Amino acid sequence: MTTKTFFCASLFALAFAAPVLAQPGPPGGGQGRPNMGPPPSGEQGPKADGHTVGQAVFFSPSGEVFKAPLKDPYPTAVWFAAADTDKDGALSRDEFMNDALRFFAIVDRDGKKVITSQDNSHYEAVLAPEIAGFSPLVAQPKNPRRAEDEGDKEAAQNRYVKRVVGAAQFSLINEPQPIRNADTNFDFRITVDEWINATGQRFDMLDANKDGKLTLAELPKTPLQRGLEQRAVEREKEKKKGGGLFGGKRE
Repeated sequence: MTTKTFFCASLFALAFAAPVLAQPGPPGGGQGRPNMGPPPSGEQGPKADGHTVGQAVFFSPSGEVFKAPLKDPYPTAVWFAAADTDKDGALSRDEFMNDALRFFAIVDRDGKKVITSQDNSHYEAVLAPEIAGFSPLVAQPKNPRRAEDEGDKEAAQNRYVKRVVGAAQFSLINEPQPIRNADTNFDFRITVDEWINATGQRFDMLDANKDGKLTLAELPKTPLQRGLEQRAVEREKEKKKGGGLFGGKRE
């Protein structure tokens, strides 16, 4: 392992050794586009510790954050509608690419067509603080440690890779940090060419039927979306049983 690779791995580990609950988001939250605080864990207002509840979080394939109240459709639809500029109900490769380049320009604060390490830090702290959070509604793989895995570095790495962390909890693609993931040469800078390459790969991954376009129905559900749906099913079952908090049928 080279020094540079080790340094990258160390930074990645530090990023996700952060708090179990997401960090407080910037002031002035609301619906729709970014800067709207951490992931949900209930159905009440923001708590004093900055842990926002009562909202669903979605990371676009490029890492842009969208949020919506739990009573509304999951915010994948908000991103999709904005990216679908010709309003034909599908995202072409060009529309998908244009949306990604638009967000690249937001993260690239000085407009020099390079996302620097400082830009990335700003992204994590200001544009997407949810990336440091952890939602208990996201199902994690059951992969217990086995005796035969002792000393097996590859087995340990595979266990780590399979965990759903960072942006992957709220995204269509299992990428914990979509900005850094585009840094293919590990130089802590993302050029426009690297971003275009990563965006093309993401489109191909999501284009399940390979028809050159994406529909909302074709897109997978995010881990958080599945968790929210599962919780709704469980609550509905409890309601039908007539069991309140302490049991017994509600009047």
